[in-house]
Amino acid sequence: MGTDAQRISTEPDRFAAVNISQAFRVGDLVLVSGQAAVNDQGEVVGVGDFDTQARQAVRNLDRVLTAAGSSLDQVIKVTIFVTDMSYFPKVVALRGEVFSQPYPADTICEVQALAYPELMFEIEAIALVDGNTIDIAHS
Repeated sequence: MGTDAQRISTEPDRFAAVNISQAFRVGDLVLVSGQAAVNDQGEVVGVGDFDTQARQAVRNLDRVLTAAGSSLDQVIKVTIFVTDMSYFPKVVALRGEVFSQPYPADTICEVQALAYPELMFEIEAIALVDGNTIDIAHS
């Protein structure tokens, strides 16, 4: 028997208009589509303000994770896209505010553009539903 993938969405589902699912829960994992600084009305938040955009994207991520029965504390992997790698120190600070040890595995990439020209930051994630992250250090 195969494993089912349950589609996760929040209302309003602004992803539906562009044929994207917000997330899928597969067993005890949640795979979340990229979240950016877009509000429920589909408007970009914080145009020209990296910090505001990053925080809105994380709020959107948190909302989808909550709908899936997960949380930011259960994120095990993120991929972060920025339009300028000079924002890297701000990303490091944000990760320290949003996540706790053991920090999620992470990939950060500079991209030429995101879905809307005003966007500067996007984050996608994989999270646990049941269970916790455990830090096992090896020497």
